[in-house]
Amino acid sequence: MPITLETFERGGERYSIEDRVLDFLQENDDHAYNVREVTESVMDTGWSESNVEHPFEDEEHVGWVLDVATVSAILDRLVDNGALDRRIVDTGSGEQSYYHARG
Repeated sequence: MPITLETFERGGERYSIEDRVLDFLQENDDHAYNVREVTESVMDTGWSESNVEHPFEDEEHVGWVLDVATVSAILDRLVDNGALDRRIVDTGSGEQSYYHARG
């Protein structure tokens, strides 16, 4: 259901996940992190579900998947824009992408 512009203007701004990702990686520039680690560090509990009008049956798992997909897309965009470096690392249990802020 649409809302009026007046109602919209009374709302607060939501934090920028992209800013949180960049801040986290810059503040922890002595390490590189995979997408799961970044997601756990920057996403508030229930962030994904707060934009869904009707909750999912299995909110915990669906929310987690949405959070990881959101952060993964942001990480890819930040790599494409030159803000982050990405390396594929063999962790012993398979290859994973790791991210580090460019210094």
